[in-house]
Amino acid sequence: MKLLCCNNILFKILFLLSLLFSSVLAEERYAFIYSKNINDRFINFYDKVVVEADAIDNIYALRYPEKMVAYVSVGEIEPWRKTTTNYELSWIISENKTWNSLIADLRKEAYQDFIFERIEHLYKQGYRNFFLDTMDAYHVTHKDQVLFQKQQNALITFIHKLHQKYPQSKLIVNRGFELLDAIHQDIHAVVAESLLSRYNHDKKAYVAVPKADSTWLLDNFNKAKKYGLDAISIEYSDKSTQERINIAKEVKKLGIIAYVTDGLLQEQGECDIERIRRDVLILFNQSLFKDHDAVYGEVHRLASMPLEHFGYVPILYDLSTKTLPSRVEDQYHSVIIWSNGVTKNDEKLYAWTQMLLAKNIKVLFIDSLVFTPSAKRLKSFGLEEEVNSNDFVSPTKTQYHQSYRAYEIPASVSYEEQIIKPMNVQPILSVTYQNGQISTPIAITSWGGYALHHALLHNIGEENYWCVNPFQFFKDALGLNTIPMPDPTTEAGRRILFAHVDGDGFVEQSRTNKEQLASDALIEEIYTKYPIPQTVSMIQGEIDSIGMFPQLSSHMKETAKRLYHIPWIQPASHTLSHPFIWSKVTKAENAKPKAGKNYHLALPNYHFSLEKETLGSINFALSFAPQSKQEEKILFWSGDCLPTEEILAYVERKGIIAINGGDTNIQKNTPWMSHIAAFGLQRGNYWQVYTAQQNENIYTNLWSGPFWGYCNVIKTFELTEKPLRLKPINIYYHFYSGSKLASLKALDAVYTWAIKQKTSKLYTSQYIKKVKDFYRTAIAKIEGGFEIRNDGFLRTLRFDGSINIDMKQSQGVAGFTHDNNVTYITLDRKKEHRVILSHQKPTTPYLIDANGWVEKVTDEKVTHKLNKYHFLLQANMPLEANFYLPSNCTVVV
Repeated sequence: MKLLCCNNILFKILFLLSLLFSSVLAEERYAFIYSKNINDRFINFYDKVVVEADAIDNIYALRYPEKMVAYVSVGEIEPWRKTTTNYELSWIISENKTWNSLIADLRKEAYQDFIFERIEHLYKQGYRNFFLDTMDAYHVTHKDQVLFQKQQNALITFIHKLHQKYPQSKLIVNRGFELLDAIHQDIHAVVAESLLSRYNHDKKAYVAVPKADSTWLLDNFNKAKKYGLDAISIEYSDKSTQERINIAKEVKKLGIIAYVTDGLLQEQGECDIERIRRDVLILFNQSLFKDHDAVYGEVHRLASMPLEHFGYVPILYDLSTKTLPSRVEDQYHSVIIWSNGVTKNDEKLYAWTQMLLAKNIKVLFIDSLVFTPSAKRLKSFGLEEEVNSNDFVSPTKTQYHQSYRAYEIPASVSYEEQIIKPMNVQPILSVTYQNGQISTPIAITSWGGYALHHALLHNIGEENYWCVNPFQFFKDALGLNTIPMPDPTTEAGRRILFAHVDGDGFVEQSRTNKEQLASDALIEEIYTKYPIPQTVSMIQGEIDSIGMFPQLSSHMKETAKRLYHIPWIQPASHTLSHPFIWSKVTKAENAKPKAGKNYHLALPNYHFSLEKETLGSINFALSFAPQSKQEEKILFWSGDCLPTEEILAYVERKGIIAINGGDTNIQKNTPWMSHIAAFGLQRGNYWQVYTAQQNENIYTNLWSGPFWGYCNVIKTFELTEKPLRLKPINIYYHFYSGSKLASLKALDAVYTWAIKQKTSKLYTSQYIKKVKDFYRTAIAKIEGGFEIRNDGFLRTLRFDGSINIDMKQSQGVAGFTHDNNVTYITLDRKKEHRVILSHQKPTTPYLIDANGWVEKVTDEKVTHKLNKYHFLLQANMPLEANFYLPSNCTVVV
C-alpha cells in the first residue's frame, strides 16, 4: 500500500558474532476439499487448496489467487454440472457408474473446447490454478491399443495447449504417471490417492493399502520428484485429528507430501504439521433477536470480545435454521451452547454433545443445557439433579470458589426448582439453601463447563453485568490454549492510534464564525493543527450540486479540495444518500423515499443504487484528492451501520474496504465489559469491521448535549488499555463537531491527549486491513514454537506474561517488547513467519518498539564472525524506533 506520507528508513546492524540462521522454508502444503466447509484460516494454512469451485463462494479465489486451485474433470463428463454448452452424446465412449459420470473421447476437438470453456469460466471467476482429475479415465480403452494410444496422445496435446494458454497457471494432475515424460514441463505437481490408507467407496470403509500397491505408487511418486515436481498423496481416514497427522507424518518419512481427510473430501483435513484451531463454535437461537439478526444477540455482544482477546474467532451458528455440524474437530477448537427458546435441534443436542465429549472437544453450556435433562443424560455429564425442597423465598448463601470472585456484580441466582449437583468438578459458584441443600450453578468440568440459571450474567434494565470474570471463565472452561494471539490493537510494540471522520455535517454552519462551515472550522482548528494520519469522509448528497444543498455546493467542493490536499488527510466516502437502514434500503420497493418510510436522505430525483452509494460516492470523494491518494477505496458505513452479507460481498468485489458499527463506549459511569464490542461481525464468508470506540454522537446524548461530552472518550481509551489492552485508540467523530465551540474544544482535548500517548499512528485503511487479517490468520504448531500465516497486514502477536524469542531461529520476526505483563511480538510484512520461543534472552539485536511498522527484517552472513541485520521500517510520521543492541553492535542508518 502506498501511504500518503511516510518515512522509509533502512537500519543496518552489524553484529560481530557467527550465527547459524536457517532460511530454508518447508515444502508446500496441499489441501483437497470439495465441500463448502472452508474458511480463510484453513486456506492460509496451506499453500495450495484444491476445491470444487461450484460448491463455494468464488470470493476465496479473488482473495487468494495464488493458493486456490479449481477442480476440473478432464477425462469424464459430469452430467449434473451446469455448463454453458451441453455435452454431445458422440463424445461418450463409456461410463463410470461409481461417480455417475461419462467417460469422454479425448480425441474430439469439440470435447476439448468444452473443457477449455469450463476452465475459461473458472478463470473469469478468479481461479488461476487448476487440478486436472480423471486423467486415467481413458484407460477403459486399454484393450484396443491403437485407440488407447490415440487417447493418450490427445490428452498430452490438450495439456500442452492448456499450459500454452495459461503459462502462469499451476497445473496439478491426478496420476498420469505414464505421461510425465511428455508433460512434466507443463505441470507443477502430481497427485495420487492412498499411499498408506485407502477409502473403499463401495463398502464405505477405510482400509490399509496392500504393500505391493504402496510400493508401485511410491516408485511413481519418486519418478515425478526426479522431474522436480511436487508429489502429493491423498490419504483417507475417519480417525481423530492426531491420528490423521500421524498418517501424514508416516507418508512424509517416505519423502511424499501428504493430505489426510475423509473419503469424500468433505472435511478440513490434515498434513504433517499441526493446524491450531482458532474457531470457537457458538450455537444460539437467532430467531429470538430483532430482525433475526445475530448482531442483537448476547452471544455476539457479550461472548465474541473475550474470545477474540485470546486470539480465537467466534463462529455464530443458528440452531433455529441449521442442522448440527456432523464433524466438529476438523475446524473448531471448542463449542459454546448459549441457546434460549425452542429450536428444532434442542433434543438432538444431547447425542451431539456426547459425540464431542468422546472426541475431547470442550463444551460450555450457558443459561441452560437446552435438551431435556433426564437422570441418565445428566449422569453422562457427571451431574445429578434433585428437587429443591426449599420454598421460593427461602434465604440462600452464595459463595465463590477457586480464584474466582464477584466481577462486575455479585451473582444473584434465580430460584431453582431442580438443583444441580455435580460430581468431580471445580465449583466456581455455589448456592447453599436454608435446609442445607447445595447447588452449583457455575462449574468447570473435565469436559468443559456450565453456567446455568442466569448465574453468569445479571441483567438490570438494559445493562448486562458479568458475575464472574468472563476472560478467566472462558479460558478455563474451553481450555483456550496458550497460543500466539493475533492482536490488531498494537503495531511494532505500541498501541495503535487512528482517526476517522464521518461526513455528516460538512455543510453545518459554524456557530462561532457564520462565514464558515463546520468543515472549514475543522480544517483550521484540527486538521492543520494535528499532523497525524486521519481518514476523513464526505456524504456526496450533501456536497454535490445534485444533492440537498446545491447553493452551497461550490463552496463545499473548494473546501473538500483544500481538505484532501492536506498531506496527512486520507479521503473516504460516507455514501451518497446516507442510508439509514441498510437491510431495508436495498429492497426495490424502498429505493425511492416514501412518506414516513425514508431509508436514506431524500435527494432530488434519486432512486437508491448500491453502486452509486459505494463506488460512485468514493470516486466522487477521490475527485478532490491528488493523484497520490487515489489508490485506496474506503467507505464508512452510515445509519445503522449494518450492511447485509450481500452488501459486504458487493463492496469487497469492488475493491472497497469499509468500517463502522460496533458499540464500544465503556465509560467511568458504565465501566462494564458489555460496553466493549468485538473487532467485527461475521456475515457468511465476509466480516464487517467495527470501529474501536464510538463517536461523539453517543457521548453527547445523540447530539443533544452536553456538546463537550466527547471529552469522556478519553476515559474509554483508558478503560480499553488497562487492565487489558482490548482496543486501539480510535478518534471518531462527525463534521458537525466543528460547528460548536464546546465540541471543538472537546476534539482539541481528545487530540491533545492522544498525541501524548506512545502509539503507532496509522490510517484507518491500515486498521481495517489489520482486523480482516485477524480473522484470516492461520497458526501452526512447529518444533520450538509456531508458524504464522496471513496476508501480512496483521503484524503483532501477543503472549500473556513475559516470554523470550529465539531471534536466531525465528523468521520474519523483528523483535518484541514487554508491556503490562504481556509480550508483544513484532512481525514484518511477509505472509509467513516462524516464531521460536526461548528460555534465554536474545543475544542478537531486535526492535523493541516503533511508531510505524516493519516492512522487512533479514540477516546476512558477511564473514565467519560478522553478521549484518537489516531492518526496513516505515511510518506515517517522522520515524521513532527503539532497538535492543548487544555491546558489540554497530548501527548504520
